[in-house]
Amino acid sequence: MERLFTRNESRDVDRAAMDELGVASLVLMENAGRGACDVICDLFGERLDRVTLVGGPGQNGGDAWVIARRLTLLGHRPLAVLVGDASRLRGDAQVNWTLLGVLGVEAVEVSPDDAQSIATRLEDATLIVDGLFGTGLDRPVTGGYAEAIAAMDVAPVPLVSLDLPSGLDADTGGIFGVAPLASLTVTFAGHKRGLHQYPGVEHAGAVRVADIGIPITGSTAASLWTSEDLGTLIAPRAADAHKGSNGHLLVIGGAPGKTGAAVLAGRAAFRAGAGLVTIGARPDSHAALEEKVIELMTTVLPEQANQAAVEALCEGKGAVVLGPGLGLDALGCAWVLAFAMHAPVPVVVDADGLTLLADEGLDSLKGAAGPRILTPHPGEAARLLGRSTPDVQADRYGAAEALAKESGQVVILKGARSIVAGAGEIRVCAEGTPALGVAGTGDVLSGVVGALTMSVAPVDAAIAGALLHALAGEAAAVGDRGLIASEVADAVPAVLAAQLQG
Repeated sequence: MERLFTRNESRDVDRAAMDELGVASLVLMENAGRGACDVICDLFGERLDRVTLVGGPGQNGGDAWVIARRLTLLGHRPLAVLVGDASRLRGDAQVNWTLLGVLGVEAVEVSPDDAQSIATRLEDATLIVDGLFGTGLDRPVTGGYAEAIAAMDVAPVPLVSLDLPSGLDADTGGIFGVAPLASLTVTFAGHKRGLHQYPGVEHAGAVRVADIGIPITGSTAASLWTSEDLGTLIAPRAADAHKGSNGHLLVIGGAPGKTGAAVLAGRAAFRAGAGLVTIGARPDSHAALEEKVIELMTTVLPEQANQAAVEALCEGKGAVVLGPGLGLDALGCAWVLAFAMHAPVPVVVDADGLTLLADEGLDSLKGAAGPRILTPHPGEAARLLGRSTPDVQADRYGAAEALAKESGQVVILKGARSIVAGAGEIRVCAEGTPALGVAGTGDVLSGVVGALTMSVAPVDAAIAGALLHALAGEAAAVGDRGLIASEVADAVPAVLAAQLQG
């Protein structure tokens, strides 16, 4: 697990180093530049003949000037290009720019308005280092600076960005008008949120963290979770485990014509470790479901959806998955509201369950009888929040936080780099594949999370389920398309075994 910093949290790290540890800001810049230089030399050692470093008038440019100086000391001949006026440099950036002249490093000033001159300076580059803007940028890039970014982007050599690709929003991963597609981003002190949501992921390329020479204390609201973290979330089974001790999951879903969704969720739950799975079927679909299931049990939902019926159905169950293919008619609505409010065990709400909850209002879940895990895709999240889907995607962190806050529950905002929000924290799933973008994979996720929530806390079940689902998709896929949902479910046991053993 890695901490994910916002723009303000990054500033707090620097401020704490200077105010509490007494570390000079010039030392922090030196450490950042040295760390980035080490990464560049390690990964692009064959491209150091003519490194062109493009810096702006701020401190991000200062980091670039440190790299230029260190490359010179290593025997290379970098070119430092300041997009701006050197007479307006201040602080540590000014000190490091001045040092270039003292050491005889080739350094030139280029006006932001002279786009052609900027492009000309890149013609002989074997590698470009982007130090125009860092985490402090919070507005659209326009004019000559936008043209400088575009010139770096079209140059036919690899691009390394410092801290963030210039033009990338550190908090959301959105683009402030323009940003280059970097081959590598060397970020300082810790990962930034914007590097781990799209389109930021695509623009960042590979990401490496450069140590700035101080201990990073305190916590951040957000964190990044990878396959290596699964073993900390899911414990191996006891040797005497049996179907009763492994938990009994109830799946409520499967309207006529939609029975496959409930079966997929149940199948995935078994693959993720549930000992028993029962599908609570509508009277009008029970016969069709029984023809599809072998290991899964079925029961017919009573005619009346009320608290007493929900509590009876939940007796002996460890958790509920609510919504896969349940239907949006009056019967489906009645059962969604009854289970969402009255089930005394954890409930994973998905698909039709989320659509029906949007009409009821998220705040109703604050009075639920047990913990709930909501699993919306961006469109469902938009309906739950009363926003547009583009608005949700423009700030997925903010949307996930809003869903968790308004519901008082745990949320998995699905999509590339799924976000789990709840219990005052945000967790990002770093795994996945575009091949998962196919019908039924959401039902598989809900089944996996439902199985896990019978043995671990809801927020842990949510991120563990997201990771396991993503890794199973990667394992089952043979490319970026062509995957079917049942293959994802069937890949779960091998992925889980590999992570627990490794």
